[in-house]
Amino acid sequence: MSAPTGVLDRVLLDELTRPGSRLPGIAEWLMNEVWTMDRYRAVGQKPVEYLRQGEALVHQRETLLTLAGESLYDELAAGPPANRSLRAYWDQFPGASVVILDGCSLRELPRLVELADASGRAVLDKGYGMAAIPSETEPFIEQRMGLGLPAIAPSALPGRRELHNQGIRAYWMRQPTERIAIEDTCDAVLLWARFPDMRFLDSHAASPELFDAIWDMMQSVWMKTVQVVPSSKPVLVTSDHGYIFLGQGLSEPTLNNVDKPLEGKRFRECAAHESLPERRAGLWVDPARRLAVLAGRVHNRPQAPSPSNSLYRHGGLSLMEMLTPWLVLGPKDEHA
Repeated sequence: MSAPTGVLDRVLLDELTRPGSRLPGIAEWLMNEVWTMDRYRAVGQKPVEYLRQGEALVHQRETLLTLAGESLYDELAAGPPANRSLRAYWDQFPGASVVILDGCSLRELPRLVELADASGRAVLDKGYGMAAIPSETEPFIEQRMGLGLPAIAPSALPGRRELHNQGIRAYWMRQPTERIAIEDTCDAVLLWARFPDMRFLDSHAASPELFDAIWDMMQSVWMKTVQVVPSSKPVLVTSDHGYIFLGQGLSEPTLNNVDKPLEGKRFRECAAHESLPERRAGLWVDPARRLAVLAGRVHNRPQAPSPSNSLYRHGGLSLMEMLTPWLVLGPKDEHA
């Protein structure tokens, strides 16, 4: 993206709406201008201000894309490059490790890099992965991992024969306080931690201050995940989906009520006897899968009771729900 951060001028409009792929440029903008350690320091190293100001920039940019260049959502739905699957990673680094931080987003990527530096692991590759459609955990396991798994919960991974047959030992961490011992063998390691997604279900998820706790707790989670996998091998730190933050003024009012066909959800699979909703700004529809998904900065109005009042949501098709960290780290430097 060539225009300055946050400026919505004719140059930026032309850049976002011209023919061709725009996703790589937008991802670079997010990682190099919006969600950076420099901007975190510029707001006084206050995670909640980093969240608010960054989301305001994303809101501006994504609103323009939704209303003027909505083909971006087809790019997001198309999925990541072939080298952005766990299978492709293990083909490149046999016997290496993967740590999946459930619900971690590009916002946290600078924090992950900071922790990697402190841990003595060199960054081999820093980029973005992509969630599945809808941006939920089970579809990611089926669609994006490349391991021949069905749409299952991550708690079921340790017992799956498909992983065992591929030489992969899987571990599931329910709580960030759990201690997991992992032996250094020739097997690959898959460690799935429920953090930070688990935090979006508690009562504090209606406040932006929850992000302070997520940012601060990341170090403790890192110690119990990345720091316990074999240090002699590379490790990929990634996520199954991100999340959209829908604080005051961070949704697009022109898209209000677009969620009515979804019955208050961020996505819905329509029955065979139903008429599919019409695709329009804010609503992406896949006729083959009979799937309708919110697209962009849409603040849906859930019908269910708490915790659906959360300001932190996923399941839809937005930049912050779909783009995830992809951080490949080298073996640990034991002298660091």
